[in-house]
This record gives sequence, structure tokens and C-alpha cells, in this order.
Amino acid sequence: MANETVQVVTEHYQKTFELTHEMWKERNKLFVYLVLITGVGLLFLLRVPEFDRLLVETIASILGIQDTARIAELYTNFPFDILLSAILVIIFYLMQKLYSTNLSVSRYYLYLGTMEDEIRKSLSLPETSVAFTREGKFYWDGRTNTQNISKWLYVIVITITLLPFSILKVFGDFESKSILLIVVDVAVSLMTYIYLFEYARSSLRLDVAKLPWRSKGNKKA
Repeated sequence: MANETVQVVTEHYQKTFELTHEMWKERNKLFVYLVLITGVGLLFLLRVPEFDRLLVETIASILGIQDTARIAELYTNFPFDILLSAILVIIFYLMQKLYSTNLSVSRYYLYLGTMEDEIRKSLSLPETSVAFTREGKFYWDGRTNTQNISKWLYVIVITITLLPFSILKVFGDFESKSILLIVVDVAVSLMTYIYLFEYARSSLRLDVAKLPWRSKGNKKA
């Protein structure tokens, strides 16, 4: 009966690890998407001529517009402000998804580390054994200083990409005196900052080894 229990627990551990690894890959993709979308938004916001022209020509090609006068009119009257607001909403969505996914990944890895300790006790493994220490003691003992500061670097990168775009967008709305865009963009920006703050807080709080073995003097965060 004890062996069956250990087998069930170890299978659950492996399935949880596989799920966590998939979520880890999704989190990394979300980070890249967020930075790329924000960068594209900044190019639109700064009205880089070549980028604006490429967008208009792409839309004209999709719509089958070939008349140069129509294309020039589309370039002049294109609703860039609305497009930028849409990009801001997409950024909010990606920030929320990044926060929730990162939170789940952090919690799952802490969960895996705690499970490893329970499995080792069930198998009566010696303290010198490295079996079932992959996400716990073995990981934290080999963690480098660069890994320790990576959570800070991720937060900094997201902050320095989000802030300029959202601030410049809202300032542009005030200059255009569009009340609707001002209300929408300020609200979306504030919600985005809330998730940015929670992302930073959860990353700094959970990316540490809070496991039973850590209380015995083996502290390596």
C-alpha cells in the first residue's frame, strides 16, 4: 500500500512538472510578445515615417487599393490614435496574462520543491542523495547570482517599455482633446500598472526557496 502511494505521488509530481514547464514556456513567450507589441506601439506613437507607410501600404494591399491618390488619402486620414488605443488594450491583456501565468509558475515550482521533500521522506532517502531535489535543494544550491537578479531585470525591462508608451499616449490624447480616448487610455493604463505592480511583487516574493529544508540553515535565495 505504501509503495502504491509513493507511485501515485511521484506520478503526480511528474505530471505537475510537465504542466509547470509548459506554463514556463508560455510565460516566456508572453514576455517577448509584450515587449514586441510595446515596441511596435512606440514606433507608431513616434510616427516613424517608414513604419507608418509600411502599415498603410499593407492595409491598402489587403483591401486591394491600388490608386496612389487613395493610398495617399489613407495615409493622411488613418486613425492612428484609435490603433494606438487598441495596442494599449492588447498590452493590458498581455500584462494581465503574464502576471497570472508567472504567478502560477512560481507557485507550482514551490509546490514541486515541497513535494520533493515529502517524496524523499516517503522513500527514506539519505540526506546526501540528490534524488527528488531537482526543484528544491539541488536547484537552490546551484543558483547563481545572475539568476538571483534576473527577476529584477525582467521587471525593469517591462517597466521601461510600458511607461514611455502609455505616458506618451495619454499626453497625445490630451493634445488631441479627445475625451473618450483620454478616459479609455487612462483607465487601461492604470489597470496595466496594477498588474505590473502585482507582477513585480509576486516575482520578488515567490522567487525564493520557502521550503522546510531552508529553515535548517541552508539559505540560498
